[in-house]
Amino acid sequence: MTNSAIKLTKEDIARANAKLYLADKAYLKLLGRDQPAKLRQVAKSIDVQGVSPRLIRSVMLESDRFETIDRRWAPSIRCSDIRRPFERVLADLLVSAGIPVSVEALAEELGQIYDRPADTYKQMLPRILSGGENFFDAGSLGYGLSQWLLEPTSDDEADIIFDNNLSQDQIDEYSKDCDGGEWDADNIAESAAAILKKCKKPVPVKILALFAWRSLQTDFQSIDFYAQLVSGDQILLLSDQKAYPASAEKGFMTTIGKLAEEVAALPMDEEDEADGPVTVTDTDKEEIIKRILEKGSASAEDLIEYVLEVGSDEPAYAGAYEQLRDALAADERVMWLGGTRYGEQVVFPDEVQLMPPSLIVAATVPYETPEGDVFDQELEVEGFEGDLKTAIYDPLVEDVTDEDPTLTNYQPNEDSQRCVLKYHHKVEATFPICQINPDFFGSEPAIIPITLIDEGKRKPAFVNNELRLIFGPQDFFQEITEVSGAVFYIEKTAKPGEFRFRYDGEVEEELAIDTARSLELLDIRNDFESREMPMFDVITSILGQRGQGMTFAQLVNEVNIIKRTSRLVVASILSSYHCFHTRGKSGLWQLDAKKITQGFTKNKRKYIKKD
Repeated sequence: MTNSAIKLTKEDIARANAKLYLADKAYLKLLGRDQPAKLRQVAKSIDVQGVSPRLIRSVMLESDRFETIDRRWAPSIRCSDIRRPFERVLADLLVSAGIPVSVEALAEELGQIYDRPADTYKQMLPRILSGGENFFDAGSLGYGLSQWLLEPTSDDEADIIFDNNLSQDQIDEYSKDCDGGEWDADNIAESAAAILKKCKKPVPVKILALFAWRSLQTDFQSIDFYAQLVSGDQILLLSDQKAYPASAEKGFMTTIGKLAEEVAALPMDEEDEADGPVTVTDTDKEEIIKRILEKGSASAEDLIEYVLEVGSDEPAYAGAYEQLRDALAADERVMWLGGTRYGEQVVFPDEVQLMPPSLIVAATVPYETPEGDVFDQELEVEGFEGDLKTAIYDPLVEDVTDEDPTLTNYQPNEDSQRCVLKYHHKVEATFPICQINPDFFGSEPAIIPITLIDEGKRKPAFVNNELRLIFGPQDFFQEITEVSGAVFYIEKTAKPGEFRFRYDGEVEEELAIDTARSLELLDIRNDFESREMPMFDVITSILGQRGQGMTFAQLVNEVNIIKRTSRLVVASILSSYHCFHTRGKSGLWQLDAKKITQGFTKNKRKYIKKD
């Protein structure tokens, strides 16, 4: 025999052992699983570096322990003849596992085999496994097959070899390479590891047990020997009931790397191509929906990682996400929550789908006097004075039904959003979305359910993207005493869809209105409501009381406490009359009472909006 032939034989053995190592890992991951698994799931679950779906597929195809079901993989025993004696099915299951298995895992797998609840078998298995000679109890490890144990049936070694289905030739073969050594009954795995290091090949467990019996004699306990061997980290036991030193895993990894390269170099066949792109099957969909319903809500990243085991950084993720989105879109049990989040279907309260009448900014009708003077005419933006052309897009100036979302100067999209509460929103327990970056909650879907939390409070709220309002923070507004201008923050938490409401007593001067000022404004409102008067008179009254001047945001805010009025109308009035002007570099708007009689600025007539 040539050296090359010897090398080839050793290589074949190494490859077979590495494949068995992978197959064992795959089988134990599939055992008891309630759904067959995709190749990607199997490859990722065994957590062995370098293992690709194509490699694990080739390994499982070579083993009769696996079966494909709807292009997914499961233990082949699920497809076996269940008319066989129950104990035979149970024994075959343990043979395939190759190590003791817990009652829970056995019950889950038997439930899949016989299509019955696993709890049925959890109750009966301890009795069946403990009542016969075919199985043994390995304590916390579970139950194994008695055929794996060496039973010392006699004081004569020849009798033990015969009774345990061994042969003298086998004993002689391994005795040449392995010194029986000294054994410690309390450190079986350590003693076995010392012997295996001297051997040039793996040793059958029964032969190791015979070596131990020779040394320990009456102190040898077959079940304890096997349990210590399996539970220790010094020994690697494969399903062929051969023991390796733990260091053998390094050799397996080297061989696995070579196998992966070889498989990757092969042309892809039809099955490989089918397992390339991720397909969300009906089974996947049901598992995904089950997870959503169990958690209340979940992100697409979590769902795809959990069910399909594809990470968001993998090339296959984009296709998987598209299929997930399409699969869930028409299912009435779940709903899209915006971004990549999905949740249990929610029936929205009627009140979060209707605009409160008090928030509607109606069109201002020009006011004509008996003398023919016309007030409150709206101008085109080009006719606005000074910085009003940009100030109208300030989120503190804009409001629901009076905004231009495409031009709004939103705050940056960060983990926290600064919110300034106006009087009418405090009354209605709402908040305008114009003050929040569109990407913070997401501009779709139409209504997004969220949860607000703060110091023990946990309340549902709703972001209505169509009405441009947040509904539901009434319990959080109760602590705010300011009439207008209170600043609070909405902060993202680690949990998607959950936000912290934080109020520390901060006040925004631009919109601040104290109790005394609110009483003055109520007097103006009573006057406005008691007689016919143009909005021009309202603005002159407000600015007349604020001799030091006001910012545009302050003025719009106070005008809207008297009557809901468009910011564009306020800007038009300020720009159209000689009596309104800004003070120096401050930009504050003031009233020059002496010029009220000068009326409308003639060069603004060309900017008056036409109906």
